[in-house]
Amino acid sequence: MFRRPSASISMRIIVVVVGTLVLAQFASGFFIRRLIGDHIVSQKLTTVDILTTSILHDLTYSGNRDLASSGQQIVAKYMTYYRIIKDMAIFGSDSMRVAASNQMPLDARASDPEVLDALTRAKPALHVTRADFSNFGIRSVAPILEGSRVVGAVVLDVSMQDIQATLASIDQHIATIMGVALALVAAALLVLLRRSILVRLRRLMEVTHEITAGNYVVRLEDTAQDELGQLSRAFNQMATDLRHSRDQIESQNRELESRVQLATARLQQAYEELKSAQSQLVLNEKMASLGSLIAGVAHEINTPVGAILNVTRTLEKHLKVLPAHLEALKADSSLPTSLMMECLDALHRGAIAARGPVSLREQRAVEAALREGGVPRWQERAAALCRFNMVEPEALQRYLPCIRSEAFFGVAESYASIAQAAMISQTGSQKIAEFVRALKYYAYSDNARVDLVQVNESIGTALVLLRSQLKHAVVTATEYEADLPRIPCTSDIHQVWTNLLTNAVDAIAERGDDQPGRVEIRTRRDGAFLVASVTDNGVGIAPGALDRIFDPFFTTKDIGKGTGLGLSIVSGIVKSHGGFIRVQSEPGHTVFDVLLPIESAVPVADVPGEHDDRRAA
Repeated sequence: MFRRPSASISMRIIVVVVGTLVLAQFASGFFIRRLIGDHIVSQKLTTVDILTTSILHDLTYSGNRDLASSGQQIVAKYMTYYRIIKDMAIFGSDSMRVAASNQMPLDARASDPEVLDALTRAKPALHVTRADFSNFGIRSVAPILEGSRVVGAVVLDVSMQDIQATLASIDQHIATIMGVALALVAAALLVLLRRSILVRLRRLMEVTHEITAGNYVVRLEDTAQDELGQLSRAFNQMATDLRHSRDQIESQNRELESRVQLATARLQQAYEELKSAQSQLVLNEKMASLGSLIAGVAHEINTPVGAILNVTRTLEKHLKVLPAHLEALKADSSLPTSLMMECLDALHRGAIAARGPVSLREQRAVEAALREGGVPRWQERAAALCRFNMVEPEALQRYLPCIRSEAFFGVAESYASIAQAAMISQTGSQKIAEFVRALKYYAYSDNARVDLVQVNESIGTALVLLRSQLKHAVVTATEYEADLPRIPCTSDIHQVWTNLLTNAVDAIAERGDDQPGRVEIRTRRDGAFLVASVTDNGVGIAPGALDRIFDPFFTTKDIGKGTGLGLSIVSGIVKSHGGFIRVQSEPGHTVFDVLLPIESAVPVADVPGEHDDRRAA
């Protein structure tokens, strides 16, 4: 904001002194002018009064009793000899003008109140008139008496131009004298102010600036005993006190800085220890959860491993007998090659098809078709065809010659068994790889590294690790919003989902009833946040515990079943990512909403869609 520069003290003193002198001179000149003017005007009024008396004398003692004729002669006489008279008029007792010096018509009735007062009340009037600011005059109105009877009135207007010229000359002389006096007095005062005040003030300002710049040694050399001298000595004492105070403050600052550095080092050490303890606590909780997860994952891995071992034995058996079957088929040329290839392709497709077990009714129908077709060892071959999912009557009827051939069926059974074993081995290996990848993601503990994470994939990894816990009477429903962006996260984010899902499973188990449990996982984008919700139909959280569930070591589980760190760690991880958690709970329904900010997000096109599956044993 613009600030108007303020004048210095010296300038203010000069302005005040000069202004005071100007006002004093102006007031003096005004009063002198007023006294002189009043005296001159008073003399002029006396002159006009004498002149009026002379005119009345002439009118009263003239030999002509006719006021009109004698009046006009007297008007002409006085207008001729007295140049100061501007206008002159005589009125009769009937207020009619009978004589006048100007061109005003005679026999005009008077309307001037002063003339009427003179005619009716014999009241004279004598005063100064003003036409404008610079045009003054004197007006005299007097009654004409014969004895005590008023026979008329005379009006006399006298000019004051001579007085105005005299006053103007007086004004010029007064102004000249006052101007010279003002200049002399102002010069004398300025010299006196400069020597006694201004120079000393300027020195005081210079010393003030030096002290402001940090020079506390400078002093004022002023030995005068006036107010400025006392101020200078007080200023010197203040500078000495400031120097001592500065030395004390600097000493205390150095001591304080030393203490602050020591305290900062201790705080930093305590912070590092606390951070290390917190990281170790999180890692311990993570490893404890990992141990519990591995127990369930081991069973999930053993199942595909056992299947792979079984099909490996089957594969080995058929590889041993396959050469003999090929030699026998080579010797038998009764079947068309195209039919054999078509039958082999149908068996291959059926062997690797994802289909449930063949029903007993379908197996009986296959046995009947083979028996009626004259197939040797029809029961054994019917069981093999059911294992390879070839149960359609049309296929059995078309490929009956191939099924009947001993040499071809031996090759076909080995071929389909090998294909089925390969498919089972591939499926089992994929499941094992999926578990290993999930464990790798969960166990990764580089908290300093930030990667772009797809939340849907991260939740899917947690579901893989918890598959053994979720599949027992728990329906898991996932509803993922497509095209969610990747967000920057550390590896700890995976622990958020495993802890929340584990709590959901435990809450369902605490109900103690036979109703099926349900866990729902939803993801969506809400403004600047990505929201992941975990909902369960467990026992719920008591209202009094909602405000404490994220406190460290707080748990509602029985002793030995929980450390009370799971949700506390979840809250800490989410907050470290700039997010927060919302909780809504009532008996039979609990929702945890995890909100993570979308910062530097990377769009992703391929994310899992919405599905609802039942985890079966």
